[in-house]
Amino acid sequence: MTYPRLMCALILTFSGVTAPAAITPPTIKISPATFTLRAGESKTFSASTTGLQTSDKVVWSVVKSSTTQTGALGTVSSTGVYAAPAVAPAPDTVIVRAESSASSAVFATSVVTILNPLPTFSAVAPTTVNTGLPYTLTLKGTNFSAATQVLFDGKAVPSAFVSSTELAVQATSIAPAGTKIAITISNPGPSASTGARTLTVEPPVTVLVSPDKQTIRIGQTRQFYARVSNTPDQVVTWQVNGKAGGDALNGTIDDKGLYTPPAVLPALTTTPSGTPPGTAAPSGTSAAAIPLPSVTITAISHADPKAGSSVTLSLENGMPVVTSVTPNPVKTGTATLTVTGTGFAPGAVVHFAGTAFTTTFVSDKKLTATGTVDMPVGRVAAAKVSNPAPGPETSAAIAVNVQAPAELMTYADASRFLQLASFGPSPDSVVELQTIGRDAWLAKQFAMPASAWPEANDANEGTSRLKDAFFTIALKGPDQLRQRVAFALAEILVSSAVKDMKFSQMVSYQRLLGDDAFKDFRTLLHDMTLNPAMGYFLDMVNNDKANPKANTVANENYAREVMQLFSIGLVQLDSRGVPIPGVGPEYTQHTVTEMARVFTGWTYAPVPGFASHWKNTEYDFLPMVPFEDHHDNAPKSLDLPLPCTIAGGTAASDLDQTLDCLLKQSSVAPFISSRLIQRLVKSAPSADYVGRVAAVFTSSRGNLPAVIKAILTDDEAKAPGSGKLNEPVLFATQLLRALDATVTGEATGVRTQTASMGQDVLSPNSVFSYFSPFFRTPVPGGAPVVAPEFQAMNAETAFGRMNFAWRAVSNQVSGNIRVDFSNLQDLSGTAATITEAASQALYQGGMGTNEKSAVAAGIAAGGTNTLSKVRNAFYVAAGAPQYQVEQ
Repeated sequence: MTYPRLMCALILTFSGVTAPAAITPPTIKISPATFTLRAGESKTFSASTTGLQTSDKVVWSVVKSSTTQTGALGTVSSTGVYAAPAVAPAPDTVIVRAESSASSAVFATSVVTILNPLPTFSAVAPTTVNTGLPYTLTLKGTNFSAATQVLFDGKAVPSAFVSSTELAVQATSIAPAGTKIAITISNPGPSASTGARTLTVEPPVTVLVSPDKQTIRIGQTRQFYARVSNTPDQVVTWQVNGKAGGDALNGTIDDKGLYTPPAVLPALTTTPSGTPPGTAAPSGTSAAAIPLPSVTITAISHADPKAGSSVTLSLENGMPVVTSVTPNPVKTGTATLTVTGTGFAPGAVVHFAGTAFTTTFVSDKKLTATGTVDMPVGRVAAAKVSNPAPGPETSAAIAVNVQAPAELMTYADASRFLQLASFGPSPDSVVELQTIGRDAWLAKQFAMPASAWPEANDANEGTSRLKDAFFTIALKGPDQLRQRVAFALAEILVSSAVKDMKFSQMVSYQRLLGDDAFKDFRTLLHDMTLNPAMGYFLDMVNNDKANPKANTVANENYAREVMQLFSIGLVQLDSRGVPIPGVGPEYTQHTVTEMARVFTGWTYAPVPGFASHWKNTEYDFLPMVPFEDHHDNAPKSLDLPLPCTIAGGTAASDLDQTLDCLLKQSSVAPFISSRLIQRLVKSAPSADYVGRVAAVFTSSRGNLPAVIKAILTDDEAKAPGSGKLNEPVLFATQLLRALDATVTGEATGVRTQTASMGQDVLSPNSVFSYFSPFFRTPVPGGAPVVAPEFQAMNAETAFGRMNFAWRAVSNQVSGNIRVDFSNLQDLSGTAATITEAASQALYQGGMGTNEKSAVAAGIAAGGTNTLSKVRNAFYVAAGAPQYQVEQ
């Protein structure tokens, strides 16, 4: 009761006014008087009052329940809504107070007990741990506090408060594998959590890496996989030889397990034999016995760094790839090449046209190599690289053009020249000619001695072995020009094994041709006259003077041929048998008869150690000798265009006077010049060409080197379209030399095959040789042309040519003659390269479009067989008419 009210009551009493009844004191009552709630929750309190004036209000507040109380007390609104603090204070009670705004003495209180909040447990990660392995658990939920407890199977374990929604537990599981642990969370006080989680204890973490025991090459990659068991954490750290991610020496591996080898193999210390790495295995040691360099690939578990797994990866040298070779073209002789590409290994070897060069390893992308460059068939070399063991492999080849070191003549001109001046241009002979030039080459050839011919096994040996020797010298002999001219002379001054069937006879003839090929024609004719093989072939040996009593006369055979075939030329007769004026020299039977008397009184030289007598036993290795009492020593009258009288004397003096007489005849120079041109250059030379050569013949007094040089260097010899059908012997030798065939021992097999083509070497069928120099072949739409070689051409011999071309390219000529196509096989993947090689080898680089198309078809017919492709290409090229006709 307030003081003013008391005073009013006293006044009323003392004034005699009757006092009212007693007044009830004001009160406040709070409801509820006590209450329990959790931190963070709220509660609405109400206050009922009595005796308060209507203007009084209830004021709400929160006060400590203890003078030592700590922590927030919470708040209460003006309407009595109490909000507990997020964390219970200590002690855990607070007082909610409601008092009158008019007097603080009028109040009421409620004791509120604040419990910790009830936690919720929503997740644990991970849900599994490994026995013996430290782990960290993350527990998610709500209403966590620093006092919150984590319980494993009801037992509290240490935990860390992270936030009101996260707790962390770090520990090492000692429970056996398979154990399942119930995890609960509680706050202090009666506050069991909602929700529980299970933690499973797994066996220790294991890692399995696959694949194992693999082998890869440098330049490849290999994917590895790691399977981590007993943990959901599949993350691993990859190592190469114990180094995370690897390094340049042993290779690298990315975080996904992709391994990339180093640029070169890690070095081995030694091979099983103790030899340094990269050297050849000792005899008897297989390549498989040499250990491969290897690396160890390891995966380490992120979940358990002690858990890991390793596999062994063996490394081999990479697959080399050549991208370029410099210089290109390269010149013959000693050369240093720079080879670039990829995948080169230490110890790699550069092969150039099949020859291993001394090679220096610069890097996996560069090699240098030094060696001798020889001219290959087709003027193109295959360059490739072979890596050594382990994993020896050879790259695909690339084409490198090859040139002569100096080119004083073009390749085409040099090849054409050698087609005429030798038994065919070989790769090396073209290089020599290009390098030293035509004049120097001729001088060298003129100075070169004749190749040696073999000796007869016995006096009766036939000519088969001698014919093989002919091809051996033709293919291998260094004196190519001498032997080529000797062969041409043999087709003019003919002797033949058809009659001279003995080795000894024909070998003396061949030696004479070689020895005299570069003398003067007068010497050649003299020596040939006295050659025993010629004496036997044309019946001059033992040719006795006429004997009227015995009714015998001198043999006219040699007398006739020495004029019409060996010197002044053939008399050409009209249909009546009368000499055609101006066509060949005009001489009569009288001249033949007189000439026969000259060639009397000669017989074989005596066999060494035996006395000489008329009609000596056959001896073929010395010139014939005269017997004067068998020689007609009377004067002879030679009715020639330039008449001669042989005074009559000894057999030798008559021979000399007769040869001098023959050589004075004006037809000798053009006749012999024309025949040599036919045999060396072309079938139908122009009159001007013959005239130019004949002039040299005359001015040089029949000097054969001068005549040969004039023939070979004349502009008409080089003119496009000049040429002749290649006679079988030259077709065979030119093809084999163009293919750079090797001959082991004797060149067997060729003679029988040229015979099947219509030319049995050393055995021409007549004194006109293998074919008549006057033979003409028809030309569609034109007059027949002089083409002697076509006399031997028919369906059978044409097939013989094709058969020989196939035998040559497929090594079926004989076991002694081999063609090596391995260089071109390496390049057979490109048909254009092989086609051009055939053009260079056989056509001086001038193969026509039609022939190239045919060759390309032949290559395609070879399929995937590299040797078949090359063989087909050269077979088609060699069989084409354009190759068989010398251009």
